[in-house]
Amino acid sequence: MIDFEHQRIRSRIEARLLANGDRRGSEVTRFKADAIGALDGTVLEIGAGTGVNLRWYRPGATVIAIEPNPIMREHLAATNASLEHPVELEIRDRRGEQLDLADGAADAAVSTLVLCGVDDPVAVLEEVRRVVRPGGRLVFVEHVAAPIGSRTARAQRLVRRPHHWMFNGCRVDQDTETLLRSFEWTDLDLRHVDLGRAGAYVRHQIIGTATR
Repeated sequence: MIDFEHQRIRSRIEARLLANGDRRGSEVTRFKADAIGALDGTVLEIGAGTGVNLRWYRPGATVIAIEPNPIMREHLAATNASLEHPVELEIRDRRGEQLDLADGAADAAVSTLVLCGVDDPVAVLEEVRRVVRPGGRLVFVEHVAAPIGSRTARAQRLVRRPHHWMFNGCRVDQDTETLLRSFEWTDLDLRHVDLGRAGAYVRHQIIGTATR
């Protein structure tokens, strides 16, 4: 388990990169704007980070932001306050594997670039499925392992350990698609996105929604 209190310098670097991570006009950014903007009711966001997704919610939306990293939490409230249409934001210092929310307490959930870095992604998804009401959706964006034998796959093998150290436990070559497909969803809409050279060794990503 990552001790965020002792990784403050790395966390500040990560926070800066996350805050500037959305490339305007990219397929991933367009997807997030549409999918997150369509959510109603109370939304659970796992690993909300610096609040880069807050801009996509409907004005006045209720967002329960789960964020265990104190450096990220420093940014969350400020990011929300800077928006033209802030959300109703509740920040909780929790890890996604153990949420302090009742069954069915949320109408939807959002997880972007999170499952690659949590200690137990299976437990996180189990908690999301518990907390999101039946019929509710999980909106996800994740970078994934590159195709076997590709140059990007070789690059991922080379950077796996330093990337894991630098980005607080992130597994750059995780097979998150198989993980998502291992759960029984009412509907799973998943598609692959290649960000090209601009995405470097995390160019291969999956985006979509999973319905309880």
